[in-house]
Amino acid sequence: MEALLERESQLGSLLQYADEARAGRGRLVLISGEAGVGKTSLVEGLRRRLLDGTWAWGACDGMFTPRPLAPVHDIARELGGDLLTVVRAAPSRDEIFDAVLEAVRVLDGLVVLVVEDVQWADEATLDLLRFLSRRIARSPVLLLVTFRDDALALDHPLRRALGDLAGHGNTRRIDLPPLTLDAVSRLVEGSCHRPDEIFELTGGNPFFVTEVLSDPHSDVPLSARDAVLARAARLSEDSRSVLHLAALDSWRVDPHLGAGACDVAVSAFDEVVAAGLMRADDSSLHFRHELARRAIESQVPPHRRAHGHRALLGALRTVGCDDDARLAYHAEGCGEGALVAELAPSAARQAARLGAHREAAAQYERALRFPPADLRSLAELYDASGEQAELLDDWSRAADAYERAIEIWHGLGDVRREGLDHGRLRTVYWNQARGHESVASLQRALALLEPLGPDPALARLLATRAIQVWSDDPVDGGAMMDRALAMVAAFDDPAAHGDVLNTAAFAANLGGEDWRPHMHQAVRLAVRSRAHAEAGRAYYNLLAFCATEFAYAESEQYWLEGIAYCEENEMDTWARCLRGIRAVDLLDQGRWDEVMSVTGQVFATQPGPVAQLVSQVTSGLVLARRAQAGASELLCAAAGTADGIGEAGWIALTRRACAEDRWLAGDDEGARREIDRVRDVLTVTEADEDAPTAVWERRILGTSRAAFEAREPWASWLRRDIESTVERWDALGCAYHAALALYDSDFEEHLRTAISRFDALGAEATARRARQKMKDLGHRAVPTGARPSTREHPLGLTRRENEVLLLLCEGLTNDEIAIKLVVSPRTVDHHVSAVLSKLGVASRGAAAAHARRTGLVPA
Repeated sequence: MEALLERESQLGSLLQYADEARAGRGRLVLISGEAGVGKTSLVEGLRRRLLDGTWAWGACDGMFTPRPLAPVHDIARELGGDLLTVVRAAPSRDEIFDAVLEAVRVLDGLVVLVVEDVQWADEATLDLLRFLSRRIARSPVLLLVTFRDDALALDHPLRRALGDLAGHGNTRRIDLPPLTLDAVSRLVEGSCHRPDEIFELTGGNPFFVTEVLSDPHSDVPLSARDAVLARAARLSEDSRSVLHLAALDSWRVDPHLGAGACDVAVSAFDEVVAAGLMRADDSSLHFRHELARRAIESQVPPHRRAHGHRALLGALRTVGCDDDARLAYHAEGCGEGALVAELAPSAARQAARLGAHREAAAQYERALRFPPADLRSLAELYDASGEQAELLDDWSRAADAYERAIEIWHGLGDVRREGLDHGRLRTVYWNQARGHESVASLQRALALLEPLGPDPALARLLATRAIQVWSDDPVDGGAMMDRALAMVAAFDDPAAHGDVLNTAAFAANLGGEDWRPHMHQAVRLAVRSRAHAEAGRAYYNLLAFCATEFAYAESEQYWLEGIAYCEENEMDTWARCLRGIRAVDLLDQGRWDEVMSVTGQVFATQPGPVAQLVSQVTSGLVLARRAQAGASELLCAAAGTADGIGEAGWIALTRRACAEDRWLAGDDEGARREIDRVRDVLTVTEADEDAPTAVWERRILGTSRAAFEAREPWASWLRRDIESTVERWDALGCAYHAALALYDSDFEEHLRTAISRFDALGAEATARRARQKMKDLGHRAVPTGARPSTREHPLGLTRRENEVLLLLCEGLTNDEIAIKLVVSPRTVDHHVSAVLSKLGVASRGAAAAHARRTGLVPA
């Protein structure tokens, strides 16, 4: 049905964007809607209107693990020329991206590129869209991208890509809603069906409506699937055969290849097209909808599936198809194990080179379903599979892969490969919170590799071991680190060199030295050498070190760089870890709603135990401070993971959080037990954990057991210099820490200000403890919490705070405000601090600007 009902405004917008692109203002248009809503029909409607443009179509395939950049191969076949030559040569991803951009720039007039169904896109294709969107702004290019938005998981890579693309000035968005009852009534008019029944059955989905109405002699089908199958049932035997074969292959079909595989005339597809099951598109055909393809595929009997896959495999190889992913899929479908073993690893390596690690992992798993007889080849497959599983946070699969590989390497007598895999298994066990086994694997790796002489892999392991030795003997640990640095420098291995520098930066941080030179070089080496895992670890440590120094501006830069890098290269493990560290920064800055948002993205992805540990701590603390349910469960789970890791730093982080949770619940004895557990494990290696622990000891026990010299603001806090401590925390933007410092004072004015600050943050449980402390100390007129008038204020300001804000906006100093309100300057100081905290700004000028911008005071 070609009429575009209720799509006039969307089509008009596309025509406008085409005019803008034609004038040299390139546009990227994101076209979204549920499956079957008519995205392709809208684009085809535009094509009928634009007769002067050069069009090229590409589509992402949801049927099997696809070749990365599959739409580029479609577009290259349509445009031909140098682009086709480059794509067939299978160069690097960057070369392909440049070739696509050059191909559209050399064409005359308007160029329209269509990429359909990007909900199935691999990461490399999403990166291509990011690349093009930034570079077509001054070119006559209209880039149309369609996708389904009705079934995207919270962690779906497309969601992150959409966020990136939406931020570009040349991006436009078109959402296609289902049809209204009025439009369905127009479509149903003249049929035997009632419009309201069809509307209820289909929800206004144009595809479903069309399929239901296609057979006027049948009752209303229970689903569009039945309608598709009913239409296919009326085809001749030859046409049904090519339709079944096409459904086994992909969304887009070469009719000559399909007909040849079925050994029938290509005209057999004519009947399929006439029945409306497929549409012609230049030299190829495609299913009108993926739902139709899947419906047809579901009806292919198992014995015919294998025959169909074999026929397609033969036809594709005859025409010289170089898509190893597609060939491997069909080889598996017909049980050609030897061919799968040849093609799947090749497809996996190509996917990994392009940063499509999910596709790479799937291809290695496919290859392992048909294991080669040669044991060395099998062990290498397990190693490759384990490497991809590590990047995807799939530690159980990684452990299984490396354990199997080690068994084979040991049997073959290959000591080096066995040692390397013990080193990899150390990381895997650590991420499974199997600390003792991790240490044992590291020791086994060193025992196997050290007798073989210097090696980049040995240098990495020595650096890791140096950190473990450091806690007991800093001198020996330092010497071992120096040895690792000297060893790796002798090899031309930038990935290993960067990784050792990363660990050396960790050691520098432990020793109170400047970690930045090593760390920055580690990032550069890893990124330049496309060492994805090493780069992810480097970005993580950058953020972690910045967090310990409260260097939020610096951290923000690395967060943006790091999360983009990890997501572009499908590194689920490091993306989840980066989000955890990002949540630490947000927690300290009082941005608690953002903490819950960031950690929610982590939890939605079923992360491994270590990858979610920091997110559990930060979100658990937010819930505890807000007196909301679920805090203890999250924090206890994190503490259990830390115990499994067995490292003091992680135990300190989690147990101190558990102590705060117990303290907020009024269980001071439980809090003391948690803090005692922290103190029991701290060594010189965890000196940074000493001061925060000592602060909690003083709060709970009345005295601290600080063992090391503290850095600011912790040092002022431990000296009980409350005013200086609050000033320092406020300067850093750490409102909750500042409020806790005020809580630790016994002065009534300090406690009142602490309560005001806790209320502003929404820290209901902490405010409750502060109120109880005031009562215990005998202070009168204890604040009872936010009054109705305060809750009604858009920013939660009290009446007095609002008065202070208004005077502040007039440019008055604190002394002038004090005279105006007949209060002390110190009281005004505290009111101003509360106002800044509630507005989330750092200065008086920023508060005034915020108030004017939000309409709290006249502009």
